[in-house]
Amino acid sequence: MKKSQWLAQILLTILLTLFGSETFAKTAKHDAIEKKIGVASYFNDKFHGQRTASGEPYDKNALTAAHANLPFGTMIKVVNLENNQSVNLRINSRSHPKNRRLLDVSKQAAKELGFLRSGLAKVQITVLQSGEA
Repeated sequence: MKKSQWLAQILLTILLTLFGSETFAKTAKHDAIEKKIGVASYFNDKFHGQRTASGEPYDKNALTAAHANLPFGTMIKVVNLENNQSVNLRINSRSHPKNRRLLDVSKQAAKELGFLRSGLAKVQITVLQSGEA
């Protein structure tokens, strides 16, 4: 094998290792949270207009949610496991550290998921698109 071919093969191996492991790490992290089941609640009207953790004002009529650690801008599909209604939401805030719920959603999202009256629902979330880290 020529020295240039050997060098090219080594370089290719190094590049594949670097990019492959980075992609694997991102995929593994994404897969670890791709689908989760837990309890969701919704934000009270009194929070309408107040700043969210991302800095944008909370809009009770928007399709948004707060999650403990998903990046802001992440798009998720939320399914109410009690009635099978679903909605796509954008993460724009953080759950309170003492909050044991999986998700806090906007009032509009709770309405579309069919748990506005009860205030809580067992839901499954699926990450559709990751937001900024």
